[in-house]
Amino acid sequence: GWTISEENFMASLRDSKIIDFLKLRASYGEIGDDGGVPRFAYMSEWAYGGQTIMGEKKENSPYQWFKESKVGNEDVHWEVVRKFNFGIDYSFAGGIVAGTVEIFKDKRSDVYVGGGGRATPAWFGQSPVAANLGEIDNKGYEIEIRLNKQFQNGIRAWANLNYTHAENEVVKMDDAELLADYRKSEGYAIGQTRAHVNADRMQSYDDLLAAPMFDVNNADRLAGDYYIVDFNGDGVVDSNDSNPWGYAGTPQNTYNATVGVDYKGWSCFAQFYGVSNVTREVGLTSFGNQLNNVYDTGTWWSENHNDAEKVTPRWGTQLGYGAGTENLYDGSYLRLKNVELAYTFDKLDLGSFTLKNLKLFVSGNNLWVWTKMPDDRESNFAGASNQGQYPTVKRVNFGLKFSL
Repeated sequence: GWTISEENFMASLRDSKIIDFLKLRASYGEIGDDGGVPRFAYMSEWAYGGQTIMGEKKENSPYQWFKESKVGNEDVHWEVVRKFNFGIDYSFAGGIVAGTVEIFKDKRSDVYVGGGGRATPAWFGQSPVAANLGEIDNKGYEIEIRLNKQFQNGIRAWANLNYTHAENEVVKMDDAELLADYRKSEGYAIGQTRAHVNADRMQSYDDLLAAPMFDVNNADRLAGDYYIVDFNGDGVVDSNDSNPWGYAGTPQNTYNATVGVDYKGWSCFAQFYGVSNVTREVGLTSFGNQLNNVYDTGTWWSENHNDAEKVTPRWGTQLGYGAGTENLYDGSYLRLKNVELAYTFDKLDLGSFTLKNLKLFVSGNNLWVWTKMPDDRESNFAGASNQGQYPTVKRVNFGLKFSL
């Protein structure tokens, strides 16, 4: 057998003329996070509760009585995050290829759960008490590659490439013990998209009468609406039938690529940016609040057009759960974020003065995008209804820079 020390191993790599630099890093730490814990969550609050009813005739007492309007939790505290990171810094082939690789994992415990997220029965008699009951795991990796090649004819080509994958999972939350798994937070990502799933359209009133009834706006259903799946099979479509769909609203994957070429005074570069594994909701409601505004989102259903793209908008009635997943989209996109072409003079003599490093350029922002979204808005949403979004602005700039 044989052994080799770390110094000899690194030296052998350098001598190979392939690996210029290689560094391994690892770290572990614990940090605190208030997690949005309200300042006085530990304190109970009291308030006047009215007059006590007394006597055989149930007269009001002349005395006000106190009630505990909010139950505090003296044990509430910050969340704890245990962070682990492993990284590699590298350089190959005389610096032509360099970059980093990062692998990370965070474990967040004692996650603050507000009263609204507690599984507390109604007979508790008060708003649920906030507590540190949750646990969330976050993991992922990041890869960076930097390319830089100088050719003998004076051309330099370069590129910076980045890819990040990050995902999280709710390991523990105060979900009701007997709640169906698909309705729990546990096992899903933070902000997991949930929706009522639609099947084929109900093309006639016979289809409508044969479909499961809604617990809201059932009388407003019309032929041409979607058949909404009774997910739990209890014979009625209600809030319990909303189930996980697609991804969360935060992308799991992020891409960035910047490539460029320099030759003498000329330079140009282009930056591409994109995301994937993300679900977006774009709910554009035509005739909302009986207003004469109509969004061009696709063809509408009618008796003679039963393979339309969208449910027919309503004027006075309500769809209930009728939209299903119609307004949910794969939010992936790839965008030409920035592009520039420039020429730089070392100096330009104008007689009485000289301009140094004069740079003339033309650049553009957001000139092109590929996406499955209905338009170019990414996640620039306005309000909970996701309506009123402003499209991403395209820009073309002409300019110059210099020093005296």
